[in-house]
Amino acid sequence: MRDALTDVVRIGRFTQLTTYQRFGYVVGGLLMLSGVFHGVVYAVDGGAWEGPLSWRKPIVFGLSFGLTLLTVTWLMNFLRPRPLAGWLTIGVFGLASMGEVFLISMQTWRGVASHFNETTPFDESVFSAMGMLVSIVGLLTVIITVWSFVRLDAPASLAMAIRLGLVLMLVSQGVGVQMIVEGGNTFGSAGALKVPHAFTLHAVQVLPLLALVLLASESSERRRVKIVGLGAAGYAVLIASTMAQTYAGRAPLDLSVAAAVLAIIGVCLLAATAALALVGLTRRSRPPVGSPPSGSVGPAVQV
Repeated sequence: MRDALTDVVRIGRFTQLTTYQRFGYVVGGLLMLSGVFHGVVYAVDGGAWEGPLSWRKPIVFGLSFGLTLLTVTWLMNFLRPRPLAGWLTIGVFGLASMGEVFLISMQTWRGVASHFNETTPFDESVFSAMGMLVSIVGLLTVIITVWSFVRLDAPASLAMAIRLGLVLMLVSQGVGVQMIVEGGNTFGSAGALKVPHAFTLHAVQVLPLLALVLLASESSERRRVKIVGLGAAGYAVLIASTMAQTYAGRAPLDLSVAAAVLAIIGVCLLAATAALALVGLTRRSRPPVGSPPSGSVGPAVQV
């Protein structure tokens, strides 16, 4: 298993760091720490988890923005931009994420709502600034997604996982826009837009992780592509279940028959792909098929 982990690190190019990636990882780590810190504050201070005035927001936004920035920073290993393009992408993405989380945390510490708060001119300006920062992150996500389809220096299975994850990340941001239109995260009587928003957002971590585990296993690339496709289908069905539940105006735990069936199918498909990937690791008897030689990073793509 240690050898498998070493292969995942090597194939994923986790040790290849540029200066802009170091910046992205530091900022992403700080955002994650912010989420953890506010989790401790919540444990000590208590209060409601839901609602406009809750420690939930700095916790969730810190962890979510931090994890997203860490992932996007890692993806630069496969997009391989020139230093200036890398700095513009990760630098702006990191600063916008940090600004967003800071404003949300600041409003929570002030004891006022961070979102949809136009009570005072200052609160209105804060909410407007948050909208601008999120728009910047959304625009960069569109650029990175298009970029990944133009040229991506990665094996076919990993490239598929990255591209699908980024597309679903765009869907997540689309759901976020709808939250603004709705004036909150509730659709209909009880539909929770934050559920499909979260599931689509984090596909960009789940699918590439599956692909990396498969790349460290003893399998052909053709088989890996099929398994990643199966995993993506399972994840898509799971997202469909959250969409069906939400847009029917039902609470997350008030499952309809259709949503429950879709959720079961999605979970089963994901479990099957995870099992196939893990079984492949246990059957390794030689270096992963199709993986680059030690020290190889593949052809550089200049953007």
